[in-house]
Amino acid sequence: MTELKIDRQQLLKLRSESHALNPMVLLGQNGLTDAVLKEIGKALDSHGLVKIRIPGDDREERDADIERILNEMGAARIQTIGKTVTIWRPMPEKENSRAVSSKDSEEDRPRSRGGKILRTDKKRIPKRKTPIRRAHPKRKRTVKKAQGAAS
Repeated sequence: MTELKIDRQQLLKLRSESHALNPMVLLGQNGLTDAVLKEIGKALDSHGLVKIRIPGDDREERDADIERILNEMGAARIQTIGKTVTIWRPMPEKENSRAVSSKDSEEDRPRSRGGKILRTDKKRIPKRKTPIRRAHPKRKRTVKKAQGAAS
């Protein structure tokens, strides 16, 4: 596989989404092994956008590892900051997903005889038998009559 190319608008959108992410895959002492590549593949399949932390002070070796990851995973590089790289690959389609969502399905909605949609999704909240106790109960306000006007 080769590295995936994406347009600028999508790159900027994915870059903004990646700011909140923490590195999901951390390379250890052994570097980039087949097991690490397998974990990166699993993370890409489940999340799509993945941050990877690659230790080591040799920049050329880090760049070679990043290129190997991108080529083998068929992913696109979103951002590289220091020893952390963010990559993205479109998530695969789910095989067992329903074609029509439950909100759009006509059969799932409860209907009355007239064909109107019933509102059964809201739970009824019973009225309280005892009043709510307040820390400072509301004071009854009395209206003072004007003293000179009613003579």
